Amino acid sequence: MNRRIDKFIPKAIEAVKEYIVNDDAINAKYKGAIPSEYNGYIASFCASISRQFNLKAAAAKMSAELSGSEQNKKPLMNAILKVAAGREPNSGETLIKYVLANNQNESEIRDKIMDASIAIKLAIRTFELKKEA
Repeated sequence: MNRRIDKFIPKAIEAVKEYIVNDDAINAKYKGAIPSEYNGYIASFCASISRQFNLKAAAAKMSAELSGSEQNKKPLMNAILKVAAGREPNSGETLIKYVLANNQNESEIRDKIMDASIAIKLAIRTFELKKEA
């Protein structure tokens, strides 16, 4: 496995706990587990960055709160942002805003977000996944 991703895994596990497992709405419904849809969301985000869309398009698509999805993707995007940026997201900061603000370093930001996303994908799989009842 890529060493850059290896470095992100502990941070990814903490970000998943903080933003997804401990999210009030998710925790109330799933009691410490993660909605199984998040496994698909992160996999499709990784694929979108690597194959289908450029980073801006993929981040914009995933930043839509529901966009016809079962679950709110904001906790997932905040977890990716925390791991990629190496800090807590600022108030009102979203992944797409972060990408746009760092446009001059697009290749570097893309690599960080891709590595963070893969680490999040691996971290999510260490938690119990539940389907909505």
